[in-house]
Amino acid sequence: MSSLLKIKKFMLRICIGFSALMMAIIPSYAVEIQEVVTPSGIKVWLVEDYTVPLISISMEFTGGTVQDPENLGGLTTVLSSMLDEGAGELDAAAIKAELEDRGIELGFSSSKDNLTGDMRVLETEKERAFELLRTILTKPRFEASSLERIRAAYISAQKRNDLDPEAILGKRFRETLFGNHPYARDSRGTKESLGAITREDLIAQHKALLARDNLFLGVVGAINKEDLLRLLEETFGGLPQKADLKPVEEFVPTFGTRENIQFSSPQTTVSLALPGLKREDPDFFAAHIMNHILGGGTFSSWLYEEVREKKGLVYGIGTNITALDHTAYLAGGFSTKPEQANEALAIMLAQIERMKTTGPTEAELEAAKKFVVGTYAISNLDTSGKIANVLVGLQSSKLGIDYINNRAGFIDAVTLADVNRVARRLLGQAPTVVTIGPGDV
Repeated sequence: MSSLLKIKKFMLRICIGFSALMMAIIPSYAVEIQEVVTPSGIKVWLVEDYTVPLISISMEFTGGTVQDPENLGGLTTVLSSMLDEGAGELDAAAIKAELEDRGIELGFSSSKDNLTGDMRVLETEKERAFELLRTILTKPRFEASSLERIRAAYISAQKRNDLDPEAILGKRFRETLFGNHPYARDSRGTKESLGAITREDLIAQHKALLARDNLFLGVVGAINKEDLLRLLEETFGGLPQKADLKPVEEFVPTFGTRENIQFSSPQTTVSLALPGLKREDPDFFAAHIMNHILGGGTFSSWLYEEVREKKGLVYGIGTNITALDHTAYLAGGFSTKPEQANEALAIMLAQIERMKTTGPTEAELEAAKKFVVGTYAISNLDTSGKIANVLVGLQSSKLGIDYINNRAGFIDAVTLADVNRVARRLLGQAPTVVTIGPGDV
């Protein structure tokens, strides 16, 4: 490794660490966000911060693996892995070498509803970093050798999943909840669908998903509005104006189903689902607080206290609200010894019933609200990269530019009546329960 590369990597680590330190000691998490738009209509939320010479950019293209053709599951996942595998005049090795030499961190990933990318770069390298990003986004090579290598890695992973009880459970859980909806499919595809993907499929999916009208951008760091607008126009202006997304049906998951998968293993794993709600729902914050008290608070939740602390039946147990673009559900689960699974599940269901019928105390509500408010900055705003991700998430969720500064007020406004109402709304029917392990649960 050259001395220059060592210096650049050291500077990047120092900047990241110092940025995290400065964020951590800020007494409040007020963030000044600018909304700026390029001449071609590319919108970005920008937080200028010259504390360290570092720039973080997050990008999200709406339309993830739900956009995969039914017979080509995993196509968007492979696409996200292929973007930096050669572009323009640069092959995969040349791109990786230049990113290394310049200390640029760049990566892409996909989820059910979007394809995302993140880049972090020292201010002195921003011109070349954005130029490389433009080439990667607009001129990917999709070389056959890279496709075969990445395809083989995903197929190998799927073969391992065929023997993994948690992967088997996850597959059946999705199928039970979502039936024939695209959300039921594995985002990484199957061995058969992965084997069918061609270079032409990647080109078509790239053209369909990467466009300007489904793009959300967040930028944080040492860059002014004028420079950013120029760089964004140069970087993203060459993408198609409109994405070619197929409509995805809104879907209500199937609840009230119970299934046990027989599997010889030293433990039984349980997954449970109840109705949830999407981010734009007026009851979202009440549901968030309710879930925190029930099972989302890790070491302070009812489930942790009753199943882990009092009974010692599990090592970990919890719940969370999963809000996707076209559905939502409250999920929970645990793993335990097979002979303890029925008791642990019975206690879990009893705590869900307790939340529905009696609800938390005023003291529990206030403690949950303080925790949820107090940990937000630590969890989401302690680095420039995390803030950039938050800026993108707020835009794609259609939340206001003043959300970060107003969030504490939204949480504080939640009352005990709100929590009790949303508990009755979400917990009032039988859950779907899928288990895997020896014996019956």
